[in-house]
Order: sequence, then structure tokens, then C-alpha cells
Amino acid sequence: MESYGRTVRACSFQEKYDIVGLLPLEILLQIVDYLDPADIILCQMVSRKWRPIFSSDAIIKFVLRRTLAFLDMDVADISVNNATTYFRWRHGLQFVRPAKKMFLPWPDAPRAPMKIAYHSRRLCLETDSEIEILDLEAARRSRWIKDEAVQNEFPDILLSDCYVVINAGNSYLIALNIRTSGQYARELPFVTHETYIVNDKVVIVGFESKPIYPVYIWDVSSDHFRMINDFADLGLWHVDTTDNTLVAFEIDWDTYPAAVQRTKWTLTGQLLERKHFRLSLSDRRMDRKILQPSKSFIDLRPGIRRTYGRRTVRTLPYRDPYYCYCTIHLAYDYAVDKLSAEWYDSPAPVFARPNYPFSVALTSRIAYIWNGFSFMVLDHDKSRRLMRPYQLDARELSVRNGLLHQPHRRHQPIDDEPYLWLFGDHEVFGIASQDGVQFWFFNPDFSTSLPDAEPFLAMEESG
Repeated sequence: MESYGRTVRACSFQEKYDIVGLLPLEILLQIVDYLDPADIILCQMVSRKWRPIFSSDAIIKFVLRRTLAFLDMDVADISVNNATTYFRWRHGLQFVRPAKKMFLPWPDAPRAPMKIAYHSRRLCLETDSEIEILDLEAARRSRWIKDEAVQNEFPDILLSDCYVVINAGNSYLIALNIRTSGQYARELPFVTHETYIVNDKVVIVGFESKPIYPVYIWDVSSDHFRMINDFADLGLWHVDTTDNTLVAFEIDWDTYPAAVQRTKWTLTGQLLERKHFRLSLSDRRMDRKILQPSKSFIDLRPGIRRTYGRRTVRTLPYRDPYYCYCTIHLAYDYAVDKLSAEWYDSPAPVFARPNYPFSVALTSRIAYIWNGFSFMVLDHDKSRRLMRPYQLDARELSVRNGLLHQPHRRHQPIDDEPYLWLFGDHEVFGIASQDGVQFWFFNPDFSTSLPDAEPFLAMEESG
């Protein structure tokens, strides 16, 4: 009875003197900044006093703004009406809990795609003789027979809303108009180091001699090809087709803090602005030599860049003098014209290996890596790794047999292993194999009715 009396008095004391309810909004927002959306919902269920606090528009808008930034979505006009949808969306990405699953079997399985590309609800698959595009939003499938010039093995494929661009060799590009089926070709006078497409603009970074990288723009719609400039130590670049501008950052890692020259260009090659500043690296100094490819990073380029809306991110693998591996996360937000850098003490192989088929960056903050019968989830926001089991569809027999025969060989696709390609973005994640494509839909408001697509049927033994 004495312990019961102490419990009753403690509860009455907490209700009478609710510390959380007495906190100013500024302090409360700093606490909420450490919580996930799921934690906010739990806080709403703690007591009758906490519910109106954590259900207020100020708290919900604050968490919603962080959630939309996590999903790489525009946060300009936000409303609390659909907050629960976005919270579920983010929770599903972080903990591998899609809102819906579907499976699209190949009619002529087994069939191994040589290369895939995904962009804005469109999936492009390349096989030996054809290119197929699956439009998830329009629920339409289109096929093109490959030209003889692109019959080589494993070309690079770029995909935008209107075009498919195939890097048929180090100095030969072919563009295919998805809507009109028109084809365009461009022979380059140099070896390409990196190519990227934004709408109808193909950005080509040439490779002549380090550390000089020339940047060219190929306007496919008008077939105009022009050079923008030669850049030294090109650390990051961003193209905005709304303003028709290119922003380039040349970073001198030998100085401390790193010296940055930011230049802004029109897509016709006219210089608009030049600015110099220092890039803070949180009191940590870098050695340029460690950023270059070496035997320690087999088959790795010095980082990879990805664009998410008006935000471009590049991650650089790094090993400090104490042989500790880490990752430098460069991010440029065009909307606010800000370049930032962050350190992560664990390496992120998905960002360091651009052609690695068993990994994909769904957002600028989260990535999935295939690890045998499971997935490794890299969450940069929480600096954590999660392991989640992979559930096979009952029709993924080739994948099942390959995993059972060689479950420990998951780093390189070899002849007797199933071909697996991971793709996706913040809305859709997928695994393409010899048997078909397994689609995961994280956006609760989006799904597809592709022809021949069937509901997910779990294979019992895969759990």
C-alpha cells in the first residue's frame, strides 16, 4: 500500500507540474528536432495534456518541414492536412515498410537486363537487342529495337522525362525521344568522365588531364553542342533548367579551410557571377591524395553526384591517416544558393560506387544496399545502419536458386549468379532480376496498374 501511495502521489505531481507544457516553443522545437515522426505520434498518446501540445500546428509544421526535406521535396507551401501521409512515407523508407508491393514477371523469363535506369516513375531496361520503357504513371510499356551502334556490352543509360541517352562508348552518345521515337547521335571529340541529363540538356564532363575538367552542354531538342568552360578541381556542379543556368564549385582541398570558387553560367556559356569563400569541414583537415582512386578503393571513382529536384549531392569516400574510413557529404541547395559539407564516420559504399548494381540512393539521406537475403539501410540523418530481411516473391525462382547456391558472393555479378539491379527514388523502389521486377511503393497515394503486373505473392520459405 505504501508503494501504491507513492505512485499515486508521483502521478499527481507530474500532472500538476508538467515540465513539457511549461517549456517555451523555441526549446520545445529543439527537443522535437531529435524525434522521428513516429515519436511525435507516440507523444500525442502519452496524456491529455501532451496531446494538444504535440498536435499543434507549430509542432506538426516543424516536423513536416523536416520530413519533406528528408524526402527531397519542396517545402515552400506546406499544409498540415496531409502530414500523416508524409510521416508514413518517411517511416516506410527508414524501416523498409512499403505501403504496397507488386511483381511484374517477364513474359520470356528468365531474362537478364543488362542495364537499367529510373527517373520520375519511368523505368528503362536494356537487353541484348532492345530497350523497354515502363511508364508507371501512364501504365504503358514501350519497346525499341537497339541500333547496331549500341550493341556493345553494358553501355551507360541516362533517363529523363523526354529522352533516353545511351553512352555507346567513351566518345559516342545516342539520344532517343520517348514521345516521338526520334533518334539523335553525337560523336564527342574527347573521352567522357561523367554524363548527366536534365530534361533535354545533357551535361558532359570531359576528361583531358587532371585536375582540369571541361564541361559541355548538348541540347538534344535543338542538337546544339557547346562548351561552357574548363574547371580545375571540379568538386560539384548543378544544372537548373528553369533558369537555364549551371553552377560549378571548384574546391582546393590543399588549403584549410578548403577554398571554394563558385561560378554561375548560362547554358550558352556566358559567365554570370563569380564568388570565393571558405568551406567549413568541422575542424577536420583533408589530404587531396586520399580522395583519388587507389588500391584501397578498388574500382571506385572519387565520389558520385546525384540531383534531387533543386538539390545536388556528392559523396566522397575518404580514409584518414589512422586508416579510419568515412564519407564527406557535399550538398548544394540551389533554392537558397548554399553549399554545405558534413562528415560521416562510416563509409557509404552505395554513394562511392556509381555502377554498383546492388545498391541505390533513394534520397540524399537514405540508401539501400543488397546484402544476400537482406538489405542494409544507410540512414545519414541518424548515422545508423539497419538490416532488414528480403522477402522473395513466389515467382522469383532464379533469384532463390542463385542465393541458395552462393549466398556469400554478393559483391559482383558473375555468370552463375542471378543478375540483380536495384533502382528507385523516394516514391518507388524496385529489384529487377531474371524473373521480373519487384516494385515497392512508399508513397501511400501512388501505385500503378501496369499490364501484366500482379499483386505480390510472398514465397513462404523467404520469411
